[in-house]
Amino acid sequence: MANCTALPAFVRTRHVYRLALLGGVVLGCLVADFSVALAQPIHFGSADDPDEQIQEVWWRRESSLYAMGGVSLIASQWRGVGHVSAHIVRRSFTARLEGSFRAGVLGTYDPDTDEAYDLLRLVDFVRYEPPRTARFHLRVGRIERMRLGFGHVVNFFKSTVAWDERTIGTEIAWATDAMEISGFTDNVLLDGATAGRIALNPLSFTRSRRTNSLRLGFSYFTDLAPHDPVTPRLEAYNADAQFDLFTSGDISFSPFASYAWYPDFGNGLAFGADIYSNEFLDLLTFRLRMGVFYNSRQFIPGYVGTFYTVNNLQARIINSDENADSLGGAPLEGVALSESAGANDLLFELHLLSDDSFEFWYSFRRHYGAQRLSELHFRAYLKAAPRLRLEVGIDRGGLSSFFTIFSDINDQSALVFGTDYQITPPFFLFLRALYSYERVDNDDRHAQRYLVQRRFEPMAGIRLRF
Repeated sequence: MANCTALPAFVRTRHVYRLALLGGVVLGCLVADFSVALAQPIHFGSADDPDEQIQEVWWRRESSLYAMGGVSLIASQWRGVGHVSAHIVRRSFTARLEGSFRAGVLGTYDPDTDEAYDLLRLVDFVRYEPPRTARFHLRVGRIERMRLGFGHVVNFFKSTVAWDERTIGTEIAWATDAMEISGFTDNVLLDGATAGRIALNPLSFTRSRRTNSLRLGFSYFTDLAPHDPVTPRLEAYNADAQFDLFTSGDISFSPFASYAWYPDFGNGLAFGADIYSNEFLDLLTFRLRMGVFYNSRQFIPGYVGTFYTVNNLQARIINSDENADSLGGAPLEGVALSESAGANDLLFELHLLSDDSFEFWYSFRRHYGAQRLSELHFRAYLKAAPRLRLEVGIDRGGLSSFFTIFSDINDQSALVFGTDYQITPPFFLFLRALYSYERVDNDDRHAQRYLVQRRFEPMAGIRLRF
C-alpha cells in the first residue's frame, strides 16, 4: 500500500485546517442543548472509568480525606513517603486531588516539588457531573485509556507513562442521536498530543436498525509539542464507518471499516466487527471486538498509544540491559514510525464493565511481520465498597507472538497495581506499584531519552469524611 503523498488540497493546507476539527468540538459543546434524552452511554476517555466513580450513592454529597504514610522504593533508593488524597463530591462536579512528599537519608525526592507544574499534578481529575439525562462529558486531569474511534491512530494513550513528567489534560464529549463530538489534549498548556473527532449518524431518523445505527466518523490528531525543525510535526487523519448488521435482544453485531493516514508517513486499512451490548440485563456493558489491519510502510496501528510519550518522533526508550553511559550509542527499544516495514495485524479485544464496581479489559494485537510490533493492554478493577478496592493495569509492546505475554517484563512495559483495604474504620492499608519511565537526556528538547523506572510504595493511613 503506497504512502498517501497525493492528498486533497484541503488536507495539505495544514495551517488552516489543523485546529478546525478541535474548534468544532469546543463550539459544538458550548452551544449544545444538554436536555437531550439519554440513548446510549458515552464511551470516551475516562467517561466510563469505574475508578473515578467516587460518589458512593448518587444522592450523597459526602467527601473524604485520606492521610497516609509509609515507605517508597524508587529505582534502588528507599525513602519515607507521606501522601494525602482528597475525594470531593458535589452536586455539579466530583474531583480527586492527591500529592506525595518523599524524603530519605540523601534528602528529598526532587521531582515531587522541583517545578511550578507540580501544582497542576496534584489534580488527578475534576469531572463535571451533568444531569443524568444528558450525554455530555467534561473532565480535566491525567489522561488515561484514551482512544479515538477504533483506535487506528490513538489507542490506549495515557499522559502518565513517564510519571514524574505526567501532564494534566482535558477531554470533552457530547452526543445526540444524530452526532457525537469529542476531543482531548494531554496538556492544558496545549503543547502536546491534541485530537478531535466527529461522528455522524446521517440516517438516525429512520426506523430500521441497520440504517439508523450507521455512523460515519472523522478524526484528526496532531502533536503540538516543540519539535526539531528537521523532523516533521506528527499529524494523522482517520475516517471510519460502522453499523449494526443485526440485533438479537440487547446484543448487536456491528461490522466496521477504518482508514488512517499520516501525510508525512504511511497509511493503513482496517476491517472488523463488534458484538456488544449496553447495559445487558441492566447489569453489564460488554464488547467483543475482532479486526484485521493492513499496513503500509511507515504506518503502525495505534501508534499514539500507551508509550507514545516516551516513543515518538523525538523520544525513545533506552535498552536498560545495556550500558547507557553514552546515551548516543545506547541501543533503543521500539520501532520508529519511519522504520516500520508494514505487514498485517490481527486484533482480539474483550471489554466487560459493570457500573462502578467491576471492569475487565483485554486487548491483544498480533503483528504478522519481521518486526516486534505486537502489543497487549490489560485492565482489571474491582471495588467492594467501602472495604476493598483493587486495580491492575498492564501495557506491553515489542512482543513477537501471543505467547510472549508470559515472558519476562521488557523495556516496553507499563504496570499499575493498587489496592486499598479497610482494616477497620477509619484505618486503611494502601499499596501502590508502578512501572514507569524517567528522563535521562539532560532535558534535550529534540532527542529525548527514557529509562525504565520501577516504584513500590506500601502505606497505612486513615480516612476522614466531611
